[in-house]
Amino acid sequence: MYVTTKNWIAPLAIAAIFALVLVACGGNGDAPSAPPPQPTAAAVEQPTAATAEQPTASMTSSDGPFRVGVMESLTGPGETYGTVSVQAKQMAVNEINAAGGINGRMLELIVEDSKCSAQDAITAYNKLTDVDGVKIILGTSCSGAMLGAAPLAEADGVVLFSGLATNPDIAAAGDYIFRTAMSDLQVGIDTANVILADGHRKLATITETTDYAEGVRRVTADHFQEMGGTIVAEERYASDVTDFRSQLTKIIGANPDAIHIASQSEFAGGTIVKQVRELGYEGPLYSEIVPVGATALEVAGDAATGLKAVTAELDPANPKSQEVLNNFRASYDYVTLPWYLASAYDDVHITAECLKQTNDDQDADGFRDCLYDITWTGAIGEDYSFDADGEVEGLANAVVEVLPAADRTDDNNGYRILGPAPGAEAAAAAPAAPAPAEPFRIGAMDALTGVGESYGNPILNAKILAVEEINAAGGVNGRMLELIPEDSKCAAQDAITAYNKLTDVDGVKIILGTTCSGAMLGAAPLAEREGVIMLSASATSPDIAGAGDYIFRTAINDLQLGIDTGNTLYADGVHHLATITEATDYAEGARRATVARLEELGGHVVAAESYASDVTDFRSQLTKLINARPDGIFLAAQGEFSGGTIIKQVRDLGYEGPIYSEVVPTQPEALGIAGAAATGLKAIVPNPDLQTQTGKDFLANYEARFGTVATLPWFQGSAYDDVYIAAECLSRTDDDQDSAGFRDCLYDLTWSGAIGDGYTFDSNGDVAGLSNVVIEILPADQRNDDNQGHRILGPAPTP
Repeated sequence: MYVTTKNWIAPLAIAAIFALVLVACGGNGDAPSAPPPQPTAAAVEQPTAATAEQPTASMTSSDGPFRVGVMESLTGPGETYGTVSVQAKQMAVNEINAAGGINGRMLELIVEDSKCSAQDAITAYNKLTDVDGVKIILGTSCSGAMLGAAPLAEADGVVLFSGLATNPDIAAAGDYIFRTAMSDLQVGIDTANVILADGHRKLATITETTDYAEGVRRVTADHFQEMGGTIVAEERYASDVTDFRSQLTKIIGANPDAIHIASQSEFAGGTIVKQVRELGYEGPLYSEIVPVGATALEVAGDAATGLKAVTAELDPANPKSQEVLNNFRASYDYVTLPWYLASAYDDVHITAECLKQTNDDQDADGFRDCLYDITWTGAIGEDYSFDADGEVEGLANAVVEVLPAADRTDDNNGYRILGPAPGAEAAAAAPAAPAPAEPFRIGAMDALTGVGESYGNPILNAKILAVEEINAAGGVNGRMLELIPEDSKCAAQDAITAYNKLTDVDGVKIILGTTCSGAMLGAAPLAEREGVIMLSASATSPDIAGAGDYIFRTAINDLQLGIDTGNTLYADGVHHLATITEATDYAEGARRATVARLEELGGHVVAAESYASDVTDFRSQLTKLINARPDGIFLAAQGEFSGGTIIKQVRDLGYEGPIYSEVVPTQPEALGIAGAAATGLKAIVPNPDLQTQTGKDFLANYEARFGTVATLPWFQGSAYDDVYIAAECLSRTDDDQDSAGFRDCLYDLTWSGAIGDGYTFDSNGDVAGLSNVVIEILPADQRNDDNQGHRILGPAPTP
């Protein structure tokens, strides 16, 4: 045994926590220097003639090497720490063999890949026991893998001895199951005590759905609540998720004093830290070890500054720990996860001591009894031992705080050590920190499913982007802005349901929406009666103008659309018009206003057809239109599918005359359905070429945020502006319940944003100062994301 100074900071043990590191090595951008190429199970160094005496015919069985199995994650989500664990173990074996072995016999490791997976751990276990005949196995790296193999080991009387797996359930796994990794029971208790001692009483958690991460969260949350704290929000995510903004928005909306992150992978841990700061959260963050790994800190950047974590740390005053780290660096030219590296190293030397006592690598019972009796001093601490559950005792965790990015180095691992975690008495005695200001809460009602979903979802995304930007810039009067979305499904009844939920359950007095005119007209009477603001970016029916004093829109009234369309038709020589219209408030409003203007100019309608939203074949109606021999056909559709299908079918029926529409049939889904048949279609739409600097920035930021171009540039820009307008009026009223003050702000407001400069609202709540343009659809082979499938002809003519 090695004699060292006492180590007060040790394992927080998470086999899975280092999965982060793994992801880090696979990250984008300027990633931190990676270790040398990582060996596989087959490639990990095995003892050679130089390090282990090989059996010969003249040897007895007792002359052969002691054979011990190893199960670590050499591939899969835990490979970064599984690999370093195997390398540390092999380094220890090399030292032992170079010193003469154990009772004159060499020590041999047989390595299998458990892949951080229960099923793969079982496969590796069966290979080691059935084929190689081992009775002592060092591993696994990950808690899930350990819990998978432990029942077999216990039933077969095989020792399973881990330096990294930390899930609390491992303690009950059996009489042959041991670990130098510290149980997450202690990590959770320490973490909760740290959070409480810092004065926080309302905690939100976000957790990866793995055995390790869930174990940390469960213990932390349980102890936090036992000590008088409250969990105000819990969110979980699968290991393949890369965008956490939805969960984080909900957490921030719960107004916690602090957020706890439990992650299996460093990439996820670092991304969560980065995104929660981007969403404007400025409160304290706490975690286990994974989010403070090198890769996680690289991903998070300065966003991680101040993050506190409870983790295992090697005592810098322990000469053995420093010796092990120096030797590892000399052997492998890098060091990572120093405590876990040292834990794996200690496991081999403990194994050597017990094999020395039993002198038999098949005597699992004797080996087990040795572990129960042993007191060890090594790289991870002095005088530690194992309790009746095979759990290590005599080690403790440290609290670390992440440094600013400019101060992080290889020597400090990116953080400073604050000391041991406080005890329960100190945690309970700490005064509660001042609660953060409650967020401003506003509702959103958009068509997320149903006939309008192709534009409702992009419009909601534009609102989300604006909220994220506002919060990242410090919020509104120092308070965050929370958006509560509901699905109005482009239907009056569903809009009423969504409205009642937002007002009765969530208590909002300001609602951004709806997407569709029918939904707006359904909910508007309730809003007007109850004094609730409704501000829509895309509902255009003329009837909305008379909906009430609390009803506003940045969407341009279809009265203007009808005037512009009628003017365009007449100027193009279309005096005998046929119309086909979806039976919705929006489409009917567009048709009615268009026909009224054309008739004012002297034109007339020779045929008019309408269809229900669930119709998919329009040939019967279109045949009637064609037979009326119109100069042109006007199409008003609520859904892109019907709009595109009508264009295709009218051309299939042989109609070669001009086609005109509103915006819906010009959208990507509609054009994809119509194909070449849409070429030459003219439509009157709000100008999709956003010319303001705010508009240009919005389009670039939207594509960067969501990975796709804004397919409805003007309407999405309108929704984006609505959020900023809401933030401006909230900054004036400083009260999200003061809808009368908010209404007065809108009436007084002059705004410059993505969709135009210097626009206002008139006495009907309709936007003033914006205008439409005429667009023409390009041939199919010329359509792309940049031109959105059309060219802009200019403003509508004035006959």
